[in-house]
Amino acid sequence: MNILNKLKSLSVFYWNHLQWIPSHVIIQGNEIADALAKEGANDASVPSEPLTYSELLSRAKRRNKTNWL
Repeated sequence: MNILNKLKSLSVFYWNHLQWIPSHVIIQGNEIADALAKEGANDASVPSEPLTYSELLSRAKRRNKTNWL
């Protein structure tokens, strides 16, 4: 219920949209998100400050570019 309370408090300032994404279905970007989530779960180091959206996007692009090459 804590998540619902957080979403409710955020909805005062932001519009929230939750959408169910089925697994095991080819959805653009889903594989990248899954790989990053698994990597994050296995990473023992936790950043002291939360990442900004732009930093997260930059890291994902850099990782994707590295994997592509």
